[in-house]
Formats: sequence, structure tokens, C-alpha cells
Amino acid sequence: MLYGGHVKEVEHIALLRDLSFDFGEVILRNRKACDFWQESAIRNRFDDGFFLVAHGPNEGPPNDPAHLRKKYLPILEAVIGTAAAMEIGFLTVHFRMDHRFLEDGVLQEKRLMLAQIVEYAGKKGVTIGLENLSESAEDLAAALEAAPGLRLTLDVGHAELLTTRNRSFDIIADLGDFIHHVHLHDNRGGSGPGDDLHLPVGQGIVDFASIIGKLVGRGYDGTITLELKPEQLEESRRVVQRMVLDAQVP
Repeated sequence: MLYGGHVKEVEHIALLRDLSFDFGEVILRNRKACDFWQESAIRNRFDDGFFLVAHGPNEGPPNDPAHLRKKYLPILEAVIGTAAAMEIGFLTVHFRMDHRFLEDGVLQEKRLMLAQIVEYAGKKGVTIGLENLSESAEDLAAALEAAPGLRLTLDVGHAELLTTRNRSFDIIADLGDFIHHVHLHDNRGGSGPGDDLHLPVGQGIVDFASIIGKLVGRGYDGTITLELKPEQLEESRRVVQRMVLDAQVP
């Protein structure tokens, strides 16, 4: 596995490299962030093998196609352009696809939008990873079918919310071949944004050992971002590394 952390400031790159992390996930939340990183001298070229991926903005009201087309898509296009300029080849996006919370017509339109996003990004050399929020494996499968070339960012913490069983198990079992990136953070379950606590691994109720075992069993050996505060990164990495080693034992 390759381990990374968030990059919200230039200094975070040096911090992650000093801690011997493999990569950083640059947070491109808005146009201001895009302008900053575009103007920086930072490109995805490091002499020690360190590399960058990127994370895009929140979408805003998920049931408002007019907002999505007029506000979200233009910002997302700017984010894709910034990632391409920085020579970053993978971008995680938020685009809610949970059929329980979206009107049927809106859901269909969002699938079309997602296909357009993936096609646009592909022309720029950027692969899009759809991050699960509250979606089931079935919701994500429909999105993947609608948008050829789309991949998944499995957020294990999000998969613990609005459910009695972490959805990571079904996503890995049904869609494991599409998982291109993983986010890890802990919580205590719940049903709202305030329950998305982003605790260090082991401080909540997420069954990381079993989920990592399923990932390893499926052959996943890719990137894992620990979505935590900088001072929490090293210990959580050690915990996850032990779980990966345990899962690899026959």
C-alpha cells in the first residue's frame, strides 16, 4: 500500500515527505485554491518518488441541477484544469448519487453530468474518482455504468454513516475492480454531517481490520489517504500497516 495525507498548504508537502509518506492529496476546494496552486511552482515531479493526487470541491445542494450546472461544474472544470497543469493524474470528486435523497429526474441528469465530467477530465489526462458519501454499491454501479472511465474513491469513514453495516464490504465485493483510491478515518456511526468525525483509526467503531482484509483479499495494493490532522498521521499509518500485514498472512 501507498500512504498519504492531505495537502492544504505548501508546507504540508514537506511534512509528508519528512514523515516518509508516499504521496499527498492536494485539496482544491474553490477557485482561490486553484489560483494559488496554479501560480505555485509545484508540479507532480519529485526526485524521491513522492507524488500528488487531488481532491475537488463539495457540490453544494445535490438536488438543484441549475446550481450544479451554473456553479459546481464551472468550478470543477477549473479544478480539473489545475490538476492537469500540476501534472496530477487522479482527482476525487463529490457528486451525490444516493437514490434515497435525489429525485429520479435529478439523478438521471446528474449521471449525464458525471459522464461529461469524466470525458472532459479524460481529455486533460485526469482520471475522476467518485467518492462515496451515503451511496450503496448499487448507486455507485449505476454511476459507473453511466460514465465510462469513472473510477471510485472508497471512503471507509463515510461508509459507516446512515447504515447499520459499513457499506465498504458491499462496495469492495461488488465493485472492487473500480476502486482506484481509498480514504481512511474513523467515526462512531450516525446519520448527519456532524457525525463525520474524522477520528484517528481505532478511535471509533469502524471495523478497519475486516475492511482492509477484504481490500487485500481483492488484490488492492494502491493509495490510501489518511484524512486526519497532521499530528495524527504517523500512529494511524502504523495501525493500518499492521492490519495490512495481518491480512497478507495466509
